[in-house]
Amino acid sequence: MGTLSATPARRSGLSPSRGASSSGGAGGASSFATFDRLLLALCLLAAVALLYRLSLPSDALPLDAGGSAAGAATVIATVRGASSSSSGVQAQLVLGRSGRLGAASAAATPRNRRAALREAAKQQQQQQQLNSGREGGPGSVPLPPGLPPGFDPQAYLLYHPELRQQGVDSPTAAAQHYLSKGRAEGRPYKRLRVLLRYTACTGLINQHYSHIAAFTLAAALGAELVLPPAVCRDSFAHYFSVFKEKNEVQWSPVPLDALLDVDSIIAYWAERGITVHRTPALQPFPDLTQPEVAFPCYPAGELDPNLVVRLEDVYLKALDLGDLMDRARQAVVGHAQGILKDDPEAELPYIVLDMPCAFFSLRSLSNLPVVTEVARSLAFAPRLHALADRVVSALTDGGRLPFNGVHLRVEKDARDWASIMGGTQVVWSGYLKTMRALGFNHSTRLYAASGVLTYGDSDEMARVKNYLIRTGMCSEVHHKEQYILQKELEELNSEQKALLDFLVLARADRFAGFGSSTFSFYLREYRALRGEARKSSGLVDASIIGTDPLFRAAGTVV
Repeated sequence: MGTLSATPARRSGLSPSRGASSSGGAGGASSFATFDRLLLALCLLAAVALLYRLSLPSDALPLDAGGSAAGAATVIATVRGASSSSSGVQAQLVLGRSGRLGAASAAATPRNRRAALREAAKQQQQQQQLNSGREGGPGSVPLPPGLPPGFDPQAYLLYHPELRQQGVDSPTAAAQHYLSKGRAEGRPYKRLRVLLRYTACTGLINQHYSHIAAFTLAAALGAELVLPPAVCRDSFAHYFSVFKEKNEVQWSPVPLDALLDVDSIIAYWAERGITVHRTPALQPFPDLTQPEVAFPCYPAGELDPNLVVRLEDVYLKALDLGDLMDRARQAVVGHAQGILKDDPEAELPYIVLDMPCAFFSLRSLSNLPVVTEVARSLAFAPRLHALADRVVSALTDGGRLPFNGVHLRVEKDARDWASIMGGTQVVWSGYLKTMRALGFNHSTRLYAASGVLTYGDSDEMARVKNYLIRTGMCSEVHHKEQYILQKELEELNSEQKALLDFLVLARADRFAGFGSSTFSFYLREYRALRGEARKSSGLVDASIIGTDPLFRAAGTVV
């Protein structure tokens, strides 16, 4: 494998972690310093392991995440100590068959090295045995006559892992099984091109988590990805509910580059072998009041509707990556098998795998290094970064003044949360407790983000400002409306205004948010991605609402 390097800085504003400075020293460096370097290198390798899909070409659907034909865990890379005093230390990054990563470090003694070489040679021989069985491949072994053109024994065994339990574990055995049973059963016998489509739903950060889940799955599958539209709401003053009879919010699709740097994202993933397609159309658009069944519904085009299959029941399920991959395998292979059973000669140029709203469909903690890399790749729109730069420059007097930030989740659509917590006064008490714990004080400016300003309730915001100053949380309260012309703000949709606040708050010295808000939760994660200390961000304890376990499992990205 070629040398892996850290991802270069992008317009997203992400920078390397403050703790990621390299240790100095030439010969004679201590073993502790060496292990520090090894652990750093291992973290970098872990963050890109699935994204490099070394075992399979980009048009494949790797059903065994380990990549090897034998189904065993695969050593992706080995890192050894660079100095003469540490030549006996090595670290390995291992990608298992379920899509999970593992790592190990050990002294590279002669005995260990010999054992590792024997194991590597054994795995290589197993892989070559399957590779050589591909029809017409270099050094291919003879396969029985009567196979369809392009028969791939490796793909056959990957797509049907249960066959190994029946003793079908070689190219010849795979070919014989296909001829005797597989053809009649409609089993796919060569690699499938998979296009993954999904819906990004509701608010700014719910959409962003939808992207994170879909990109992670696409990277693990080696699938092509079709970008959905972004969406915006008509007003923060309206109440949102997934129950149609209660919902007041109207959602509208808008171009995705309103929120994300689409060109940068496409280029980033192209370098890693993943094809990302632009949004085909904005309309028709699914009903977001039922996100669990809000599947993409683009107009009929070049794609054959008979080659489309749905990945059901994933919204809010927080599935381990291995489980999500297995559901995708069953959906794709099952759909292909149904077609081939009716017509064994049918051409399958692709299979389209449709997901509904992908929000929190992935348990990010199940493969955090990959999720971190995905989150870093999803750069926000340059236009919003430029507006945030203007606000921060004016707010800090060109960088000379510090400022703190707060996300006030006190809008009308948050009234259910306040009710569960015991009333608005309980919510405000939680904010004061959190801000005091972070060190907010009467001498520092405060940038406040709230939908209250978005829907123009100036009287309510005036009361909020006075309250924060009177309680000693700040010297002054600032917001974007003071720095961006009204005409410019009117050109932004609801989620772009939210993103502007998000990017300003990301650069605050300290940040306080609300525990059951995905905006606040992801902002804390994003600040950590930027290299800010975790202790500089705090969230109001809203555990009584009951979202904390789900947020920790599916919302953590670093």
